[in-house]
Amino acid sequence: MIITVKEPATHTDIELDAQPEDYNGEQGWRILSPEKDSFVMVEKDGQWNVMDDADINPEFLDAIGKALHPVARYNHLSGSEGV
Repeated sequence: MIITVKEPATHTDIELDAQPEDYNGEQGWRILSPEKDSFVMVEKDGQWNVMDDADINPEFLDAIGKALHPVARYNHLSGSEGV
């Protein structure tokens, strides 16, 4: 899925590809930049965390988390049906 976020330093829109990924049994998202760099984010207790050793601007991560939030919540709820 493509998400659009504002880059904090330049305030330009950037399109990122977000792909669901299992990260040690947790629902995560692999975020791919247009340059094909990538990292995995996992939401825990409302906080988005980068699971790789990537050094990424916290404001940028916040923007990505806000873009993912509606989809991540839907996937989390739909994945828990029948539990």
